[in-house]
Amino acid sequence: MSFYPQPYKYQCGPFALKYALVMLGQFKDEKEISLKAGSSWWYGTDEIGLAKAARSNKCKMKHFKSEKKDEALRILINHLKEGYPSILSVENWEHWLTVISYHKNKFIAIDSDLDKVIVIYSPNQLLKRWKYSDSDSGEVSYDGYAVIPKYKVRTKAHFSLEQARYVMRESNRELAEKWDKYFNDLINICKPMNGYLQRTISFAEFLRRYEKLLVTQTANWHGSPTYPELKKILKYMRFVAEVYDLVISIKDQKKTLVDIALLLMMYSCGKYGMDKIY
Repeated sequence: MSFYPQPYKYQCGPFALKYALVMLGQFKDEKEISLKAGSSWWYGTDEIGLAKAARSNKCKMKHFKSEKKDEALRILINHLKEGYPSILSVENWEHWLTVISYHKNKFIAIDSDLDKVIVIYSPNQLLKRWKYSDSDSGEVSYDGYAVIPKYKVRTKAHFSLEQARYVMRESNRELAEKWDKYFNDLINICKPMNGYLQRTISFAEFLRRYEKLLVTQTANWHGSPTYPELKKILKYMRFVAEVYDLVISIKDQKKTLVDIALLLMMYSCGKYGMDKIY
């Protein structure tokens, strides 16, 4: 349920909504979304079905449309700045993709039709895919749907261009494919940053203090995992924590240390196995 391509052409709609929900801290299976949206292999998924599936996940899809490309971009950018991922109809209404962020005059999008689903577009590149042109009337338009949560979002994902490029690397495919697992573990360990929290440290600072202890103790007690592979897991945890702005309360440091140590040992036992010791 993380960042990976759609297996079938007709599933672009459910995948587009799934990725919008991921940005809002929800992780839903595309098969579940397909059922609620009424997707089919012969018809795909229309905007009515997507809106129905969005409502079932406590979100609404706000339609926006413009015949002018500059106005369409302005509306899209405003929605993104408000924290609302937007699903666009592209390829003359033949495909759906999700735009999740706008940084430095670049759009970060998720397109499940691509092998590396996270893609960075310039405004012109996005407009080229987004433009609808009616072959009979010559009508031109740009249609999109902002996905707006109707619930209090605990934390939203904020991707920078550098972070998007990092996830796209082949060497980080495992992070992309297991994104939901990292998030679900971290949201139960950390706290979303807000104005009411006091005396917190970042996940990066937590690792500065305890990474060596966590890695050496786990590797030495189990005997099979290497230091680099355990460090890689912690690096991925740090990355996800930074994207969702998750922090650790200073008073919870000991509990966090225990939680992370248990996760690393569970990983080690799951990968390498373990004999009964008592």
